[in-house]
Formats: sequence, structure tokens, C-alpha cells
Amino acid sequence: MERVKFISTPCPALVLQHRGGIFIVAAALYQGYNYQHLLADKAHNASLQFLWRCLFVSYKDYQNARDAAWKILLDCGIDRLPVNLNIIRDQLGVRIVSYKDAKALIQKRNLTALTVQTDGLTFYAGEEPVILYSEACSPERIRFTIAHELGHIVLGHVAPGSITTKNREPSPGDSPQETAANQFAARLLAPACVLWGLDLHTADEIAAACRISKQAARFRAERMKTLHDRNKFLSSLLERKLYQRFMPFMEAVCCREVRPGESLQSD
Repeated sequence: MERVKFISTPCPALVLQHRGGIFIVAAALYQGYNYQHLLADKAHNASLQFLWRCLFVSYKDYQNARDAAWKILLDCGIDRLPVNLNIIRDQLGVRIVSYKDAKALIQKRNLTALTVQTDGLTFYAGEEPVILYSEACSPERIRFTIAHELGHIVLGHVAPGSITTKNREPSPGDSPQETAANQFAARLLAPACVLWGLDLHTADEIAAACRISKQAARFRAERMKTLHDRNKFLSSLLERKLYQRFMPFMEAVCCREVRPGESLQSD
């Protein structure tokens, strides 16, 4: 019987165990490789067909999260770094409150134990989505926490009557929904085409420009290296639109009118 285990890595992978053998295939779709030729191996054809389908679904989840982040940036008129999450909050009609300021609400909904386990969570109060976050985290981590929870809302992971229960740094046990929310957050706060346009490569540069944590910036720097190696920028219409939206900001940065991390004008 085929068993599949999802592994959370910088490039999500699948482990397929079949007839005592273990096949480990990184999500090659992210790297631009084509594993279809492996299906010629008739002995393992059924297993590889199953693995291919799983990889395709994994890539589609990633693609949906990435495109949703780009679309939100465009729809909300975001045109500079660091991304102003308050604009997105207002456009989506989301209430965002710290654990400290939501103490009465947390107690009323019996969420006290959950707030100890997670940096942020989302639920609906009637028709209004509510994001709660831990004020004990750094400002940079709080930005990623909020972006992660916005991802759950935008991607339809949470609805009236449900609640998100995990918001921590990425780990091997993450569910597909948690992985998608992390992918959304990273691409919302640090869109690759903009980092490319600003010629930002290192984790320190990305962290400063996007006001995200060093750990999140390291993941983006690794991803940017892969994209540079593949010259994989502006390959979709949506990404090209986003690049054009940020063009005045990028030109101002390049002309040293502002530095990455500063706004063109006060918000």
C-alpha cells in the first residue's frame, strides 16, 4: 500500500514508500525539471504516477498562494516596500488585535490555552474576520504572523464557525494549509519581482527592506537564488503587472531618492 508523507522543506518534498522501497523526490516542479520520463519504468509506474499527481497538486497549491498574494497587492494598491498591512486590513475588512488588547474576547471564547501555543490565530465574529496576535514577538515576526493569518482568510482556510490553530515558524509537521499560508505571507511581504528589481540578494538586505525577520528573510534569499539561477522573473502577466506597479518606488530607490524600507512619502 502506498503511503505518502509531506515534508516541509525550503522546497516541499514527498516521500513515497512502496514495496519496501523509498523514493524521495523533491518538488522538481519548483526547479523546472520534468520527471515524466521516470514513468517509463514499468516496475514502478503506478507508484510514480501517484507521486506525479501529488507533486502536481503541491505545485498548484503553491501557485494559488503565490498568485493570491500578488492579486491582493494589486487590488489594494500596494506599490512600495515595506508592505503596509494596514491598507490590506482595511480593504479586506479584517479586525486585527493583540492578545493583550483582546483579553476579554479571548476569555469569552475560551482561547486562553490556544494563545499560549501559537503566535496568532483567526476566527470570525459574525461576518467579520478577526486576527489575534502575540505582542511578545518582535515587530518583524508580528508582520509575518499577520500576513500568515491574512493568507488563511484569503485562501479560504477559515470561515464562520472555524478557527486557525497554528502560527509558528515553519516545521516538518506543517499541514498543506499552513504551508500555503506561509507561502502567501512570504510573497505578500517580499514579492520576488520587486526584490529582483531592487537587486536585493542577502537575507540582511531583504529583512531591512521588507521589515521581516531574519529567518523569513533567509528563506526568501534562498528562493531568490533559485529564481536567479533559473532567470525566472516576470514569467506571468500578474507578476508583470505587479512589477509595473512598484516601478516608481524601485526607480526612486535606484536613484537614491529613498532607501529600501523607506516610503516615497509618509503614510
